[in-house]
Amino acid sequence: MVLKVVLRNLQKHPFLNLVKVIGLGLALTGILFIALFLKNELTYDSYHQKSARTYRYTSTDPDFFSGKHFARIVNPGYIHEMSDALPELEEFVRLRPVRGGLIKYDQRYYKVAQAFECDSTFFNVFDAEMLMGNKETVLENPASMVITQSFAQKVFGDKNPVGEVLTLPSGQYYGEDQDFTIAGVMKDFPANSHFHSDFVATPLADQFTNGWAWTYLVLAENTTVENVKAGIFDYLKNNNETNPEEMDTEVHLQKISDIHLNSHKLREIEENSNIRNVYVLAIAAFILLLISISNYANLNIGMSGFSAKYLFINKLLGSSKSAVVKYFFFEGICILAAALFFTVLLSVPVNAAIVRFYQLNLLAGNSTTIFLLVLAFSLLTLVLGMLPVLKSVFSSIRLGGNRGSAVAVHRNGVSRVLIVFQYAFSIALIITVIVISRQTNYALKNSMGVQQNNVICFESVHASIQQKFAVLKAELLQYNSIESVSAMLEPPGGEANDMFPFEMEDYETEDPDRNFESIGVFPCDYSFPSIFNLQFLAGTNFSENNKDNEGSGEYIINKAAMKRLRYSNPEDIVGKDFKLIFSSPGSGITIPKGKIIGVVEDFHLSSLRKQVEPLVLFKRDKLWLLNFVVSVKAGMKDEALADMRKVWNELFPEYPFQYEHVDALYKRVYKTELLQARLLSVFTLIALFICSMGLFGLALIITQNRTKEIGVRKVNGARVSEIITLLNKDYMKWVALAFVIACPAAWFAMDKWLENFAYKTPLSWWIFVLAGILALGIALFTVSLQSFRAASRNPVEALRYE
Repeated sequence: MVLKVVLRNLQKHPFLNLVKVIGLGLALTGILFIALFLKNELTYDSYHQKSARTYRYTSTDPDFFSGKHFARIVNPGYIHEMSDALPELEEFVRLRPVRGGLIKYDQRYYKVAQAFECDSTFFNVFDAEMLMGNKETVLENPASMVITQSFAQKVFGDKNPVGEVLTLPSGQYYGEDQDFTIAGVMKDFPANSHFHSDFVATPLADQFTNGWAWTYLVLAENTTVENVKAGIFDYLKNNNETNPEEMDTEVHLQKISDIHLNSHKLREIEENSNIRNVYVLAIAAFILLLISISNYANLNIGMSGFSAKYLFINKLLGSSKSAVVKYFFFEGICILAAALFFTVLLSVPVNAAIVRFYQLNLLAGNSTTIFLLVLAFSLLTLVLGMLPVLKSVFSSIRLGGNRGSAVAVHRNGVSRVLIVFQYAFSIALIITVIVISRQTNYALKNSMGVQQNNVICFESVHASIQQKFAVLKAELLQYNSIESVSAMLEPPGGEANDMFPFEMEDYETEDPDRNFESIGVFPCDYSFPSIFNLQFLAGTNFSENNKDNEGSGEYIINKAAMKRLRYSNPEDIVGKDFKLIFSSPGSGITIPKGKIIGVVEDFHLSSLRKQVEPLVLFKRDKLWLLNFVVSVKAGMKDEALADMRKVWNELFPEYPFQYEHVDALYKRVYKTELLQARLLSVFTLIALFICSMGLFGLALIITQNRTKEIGVRKVNGARVSEIITLLNKDYMKWVALAFVIACPAAWFAMDKWLENFAYKTPLSWWIFVLAGILALGIALFTVSLQSFRAASRNPVEALRYE
């Protein structure tokens, strides 16, 4: 009987009930995807069985790269002996990056995005599901390789790859070809892993004595981190061949599950996220939950009067309060069921879009989490959505409400409070979206080469291609579509961390015990400053020749380097004698002594999260020019790409033609902020839509309750504008109060978020004003639609109402 009455009453007011369903459905969809995304962020690397005891080992030393903290360690050959000497260490593995970006099979080269040479203990530390091969023995032999499923498909198709040989080609990184035998195939590493290598392989010979490697230690059970750090420090001190008593090395251990959200060291394997981003999205989900439930409760309060006859008759027949609760419970169940169905319809295309653009399937493998989220949302909605309306109904019954009376929504304090907080949360979300979008746009705009929007990069080209850079450049410049060609050590968005000792005229080191100090270096082609439009503060660009004789070397420094060299006026340092000292015995590499010929404004090669480092730019011929950049003429991008492909295939037919737009490289650097801005924009629109539709529904209810009042005022000469003002003034006060509440909270949250960046936009006052105006405009537009309809109605019809 109750269910029959509920369905009948729902059919009587389809628009208002549809508003409830859409509001709850949109909110649940948004909350569901935020929660699943946050779960993905918070569970990085937790799928490894030993993740709780696995730590990444790093160290810092004030005399090594000026104390910079790298995510990997240099010359980790001692790790094996150190592990044997420390009983607190159960296992270790070193990951040495496979360089060159290419691997050869059957006389064809394939692009390698990420790969490692590792110890045979790799699968003792990290978990991976093997499709072919035994993880206990698959890496026990030198030059054994395990490739991922996707890489196997790319290279071999449906062919069984086990036993096949892949070759790392000789070049800048390898003196001769290195062959690896495929011993197994594993599933791709999951999305919530801090690395995603195409393959791992044991080296042909010991490759860990020199160079860099990311190093992971598995601690024995019941061992404290502090004890292990102390043990490592003592080992390093006892094996320091120079001055063990003066060793300033500091040992760091970071839990593997903390890397993604809490590590921002130099040379991370992949770009990490930030824990503050998690906080922002979690708060956004909480706001969306409060807005949806408060909107649902508000509409329930407003519509409770429509059930007055049913409740009054039940009261006369002697029904208890439980009957009233039962009625509203069944009504809530029906609304929730429709909202859940709407959520299912929305979730499938939303997840498909996320998979397409971000390669992240949030619905896969999360059935238990989804069930718990839906259950929690449903219970909260039922309980918190029913309590205010039950309170209002029971109050009305105790006061002896008439059978046809509706609950006086416009006089009900609960309703006002809910509307105020709905719009306070919405205004805070608007401010958040504006600040994050503004900062992200600022970061992209100030990234090197992005503003031109016509620069293309060939990343980490092979050494044999580097040797022919001059030929490639000459060939490309013959085409009308090509504007300029250059090359440099690091790609746009990369990190320039290399440092060389230096000598400079009139410069004296502050430390008398040190012969030389070091400074950041950036080898490049002579056209580098011009292709990226670097701003010269003094001096001139490089001459058009990469070769310099001893004494005629040319150096350009950035503003940060000028300050590092204790100069404040760019004109004063131009012309000073300068020399970089490359200390690598037997390399045969010399950098000619010369002069500082120019000073440029600081440019942002890497992320704006970091301070610009002092850099010395100098020309090189072939050596250290790992990344090629090409600028194309405006409006000729397609023609230029065709010309580049033609030249590339003529010069390097065996190498794949793969490139990336510079703006895409920087979007990869800021992918977390971009995704966050897009998600928050969508959720803000959802929140505003829910608020607006809820407010529209309440305005409809309130104007219906004041129909006779409006008719009387019109009969007595009130104009339409006066009635609209009368009906709207309360909403304006509510939004104004919401603005006052939202601003301090939003300012505090965004000020903390902006601390992620060394260079940031200010929190300008107009952002808050704009958010308030938008919220007020949306609210007034929403309620004015209903107010105008009520105010322009024939007063005779109004006086006949009920």
